[in-house]
Amino acid sequence: MARSLFLLIISSIIGAICNPIILAAADDVTLSGLDNAGVVETVPLPEPEPVVIAKAPDAGVVRNSINVTPVAPVYANSLTIAGRTLEVVDVANTAVDAGGHVNRYGKLLYGHNSAGVFGVLSSIGVGSVFTVTNGGMATSYVVREVATYAKISDTKLELDGVGYRMTAIVNAKGRYSLALMTCAGEMYGNGDASHRLVIFADAI
Repeated sequence: MARSLFLLIISSIIGAICNPIILAAADDVTLSGLDNAGVVETVPLPEPEPVVIAKAPDAGVVRNSINVTPVAPVYANSLTIAGRTLEVVDVANTAVDAGGHVNRYGKLLYGHNSAGVFGVLSSIGVGSVFTVTNGGMATSYVVREVATYAKISDTKLELDGVGYRMTAIVNAKGRYSLALMTCAGEMYGNGDASHRLVIFADAI
């Protein structure tokens, strides 16, 4: 009998090995005699949150740009008019060419009617204010009169049929503090012209 029992156990083991039972999810299986000791629960990891990289605002940022504030040249003697500062050079008479600056003879400041010198005078009217610096001391002037004279000769100008000697203009007609003069009318191409634009001003 012991031999029969032994053979029965052996044959059951061999049968289990050769014909294993495969359990599906739908099979109703009851397990007993088990506990949770040593069982590790597997918990799925949460999805990673996206990483947001903050971008600095562009407000106030200037790229590939250089801001340069123009600096007016500093002259001991100068005229600042219509936003431009011009050097003033004292001369012995009005026959001296002004070149690229302004000449001063008596109460008269004169220069060429060019973009870099007295081309701005055509935009100056009565009531306009400008500044003349002499030896580092600045004086402001207000425009009182603007006139265009015909040039009769190097020493004589004419306005409305009345002749004026150049000495009167140099003296600012004897009643104004200062006169500014440049060429006007027909330009001859040799630094001279048919007329003279003259601005008379008083110190304020």
